[in-house]
Amino acid sequence: MSKRLAIVGAFALVAVVCVTYQPSFRMGLYLDDYYNIERAGRIEWSNALTQIFDPRAQTLWYRPLQGLQFFIEYQFFGGNANAYHVVNIAYHAINVLLLYAIAWRVSKQWPIGFVAAFFYATFTVYISGVNWVGIVEPLLGVFYLSSFWFWWAYLENGNARDYWLAFAATILALMAKQTALTLPIVFFLADRVLMRKPIALAGLLRRYAWFGAAAVFFLALQYIAPSTNTFTGWFGWKVGTAMASILWEYLILLFLPWGAFPSIDLNPVQVGDTLTYAWAEVALVLLALAAWRERSRLIFFLGVFTLITLLPVLPFPFLEHRYVYLPIVSVAVILGGLFKRAHARLGRRREFAFVASLGLALIALGNGIALNDSMTSAADWARTLRVPFRDIERQNPTFLPDTLLYFVDPITPTEGGLAGMFFLRYGKSVIVRNWTQYAGLREHNAAYVYYFDDTRRPRKIEVEKDAATHSALPLPIDFEASIRLEGYEVPRVTIARGDPIGLILYWRATGKIDRDYTVFAHLVAPDGAIVAQSDSQPRKGRLPTREWAPSQFIADAILIPAGAAVAASGYRIKIGWYDSQTRQRLAVLDARNQRVTDRIEIGSFTIE
Repeated sequence: MSKRLAIVGAFALVAVVCVTYQPSFRMGLYLDDYYNIERAGRIEWSNALTQIFDPRAQTLWYRPLQGLQFFIEYQFFGGNANAYHVVNIAYHAINVLLLYAIAWRVSKQWPIGFVAAFFYATFTVYISGVNWVGIVEPLLGVFYLSSFWFWWAYLENGNARDYWLAFAATILALMAKQTALTLPIVFFLADRVLMRKPIALAGLLRRYAWFGAAAVFFLALQYIAPSTNTFTGWFGWKVGTAMASILWEYLILLFLPWGAFPSIDLNPVQVGDTLTYAWAEVALVLLALAAWRERSRLIFFLGVFTLITLLPVLPFPFLEHRYVYLPIVSVAVILGGLFKRAHARLGRRREFAFVASLGLALIALGNGIALNDSMTSAADWARTLRVPFRDIERQNPTFLPDTLLYFVDPITPTEGGLAGMFFLRYGKSVIVRNWTQYAGLREHNAAYVYYFDDTRRPRKIEVEKDAATHSALPLPIDFEASIRLEGYEVPRVTIARGDPIGLILYWRATGKIDRDYTVFAHLVAPDGAIVAQSDSQPRKGRLPTREWAPSQFIADAILIPAGAAVAASGYRIKIGWYDSQTRQRLAVLDARNQRVTDRIEIGSFTIE
């Protein structure tokens, strides 16, 4: 095997990656991309190390290497979306080359390394992991595969330098994503299953002591991070029997890694059908037979590697295609081995080289077309998400420093969406929140409440700085059924006819709530007549009270149309709860849990 051919092969693989993912430059940024860039942009140099590396400062995940990456990128790229895509594509190209080198070195056969890397470069199943620049899998892959490369070198020659390089790469992988905790197990399997060099138990313990200590230390850091609760609280990460069915669905993706896949993960629960299930069963049987018949330690190792690298994500009650970015390495290596076997049997025939080259070219072309179509759809979707921002941007060339934009029922997510868009356009002085969060309307230099009309266009309510209201009862106010009103905010007390009256309510569940109650807000004229009202379960029915956890803080924004009201002052809003089935209202309780009334009143408002 000549050095020139190896270099040509490497350039060919990089070219395949670059050409295949070139359409990603049409996509721009979306969702987690905005979150990571905004977070990086708001970090001050004076406390950058704390904000990036202190686990107590993390709000989503403890992934300091990704935080450092975006912090550095933001200093150079700002909001240049294409530059971020270049970095992610470069990570993917590096991972393809690493697999090329690893498969070649372990198998001692160049064709296996090249073909395995070629298939890995052209799989379409994990497209979201490369196109979505806020996703960490490609960065993780660089250090995950690098650590294996150095570890294999250490197992081959016993060089201490390779050992410590493998350890350093493992630390970086752990800092990139929690999945890297599987690396010591993979190292042990490579050591005992593939290499199988004799070693005493004491030597084995010394060999893995540092890696075990690093894993324990990182687990402690992860436990300290408040964001750890995101696993179980928001995403529903839970160990149980459902993991088996999730594993089966992931196997479908591994055995059918080509085709049209989304450029953004949509969290499906099921990806297979009768035909794909049948094929997966056949493929598993064939692999098991091959491993048993040939006593193949490599197939056994690859199978366990796949299971181990999938294990951390199986407790999620859904699938994400990007999670197969590392596990599918085993599929690429097996395909490389099958190609080498075919070459050994048919390679002497003249037609083989031509047919093989044509086949690989057609695979690259077909997958390139599929990726292009997926990226085109994702680009259209990303542009749709930016529509509300564009509408507001056209109306507001600038905002005053320290301006709050509060969105009611936004059609585009604010976190990982609108917040990042406004940050990139207006800088740090504009803060974006939504109706699930505390507003603090009068804690800023200027504030606006945005809602969306029937055409889904944003409409603005300018917050009156000195507007004052009063409640007939002192806050907090307890209702029956363990519901407490802790506070409220109103954007304005002077409302033009035709505009809605905004009301932001802050609730808390003081205990377990066993029914779904409806909150009513009635606009009452000075003569006591109800002129407008809003009756709905919290957040337009999306957060029923039965789903409230004890002690949970709930923010909810209500818009009451004032079109039927006549111009006058002295309007009030009456608020309360009732059971939609029985129409029975919940009582307001005093300090002795005695019934006081069945509503509270907030006043006063003026209609102009």
